[in-house]
Amino acid sequence: MYEEIRNDKFFQEYKNYNRCVLDYFIIKSNQSHKEVLLYAMNKIKEQENDITIKKEKMKYKEITSSELFQLPQNYEKERYNQNKGYKRPYWYLFLDPPHQTNYKIEDFIELNNILFPKGKEHLEIYNWNVEWSNYFEDGLEWWGAAAISIYDKVLDRYVIILASSTD
Repeated sequence: MYEEIRNDKFFQEYKNYNRCVLDYFIIKSNQSHKEVLLYAMNKIKEQENDITIKKEKMKYKEITSSELFQLPQNYEKERYNQNKGYKRPYWYLFLDPPHQTNYKIEDFIELNNILFPKGKEHLEIYNWNVEWSNYFEDGLEWWGAAAISIYDKVLDRYVIILASSTD
């Protein structure tokens, strides 16, 4: 069972970040991280039907909330040191999309506080590889790609964050 939550306050706020290229999904489900992530990817596939998925290539690393939400001490310096491979931190994917924005670290913090209103210490977070779908190919060219599944144990819901874009 999957119940996509579209009327969450987060989505109202996220509309203010129209240059951000992250795909967010909030889903209630009794399924696993993998199955919920695949559900979200299939939602994207409904709009972009040329997406391929190879489940057998999916791998994840469990990370802590402090790892996911960690911000750089020197944002301006760190944002220009992100040229090593496609793996980018979540803050970078939000704050530095392919087309310039004026988003600030405070925006990132505020939006995630809305997304996780009961706090972040009880989150179960899987950071997935991106070799399992051609959806990520654009991001692998230059800007970055990510697939993150987050289970919020207090709200009993998943948040899926997908990223892949190029200029």
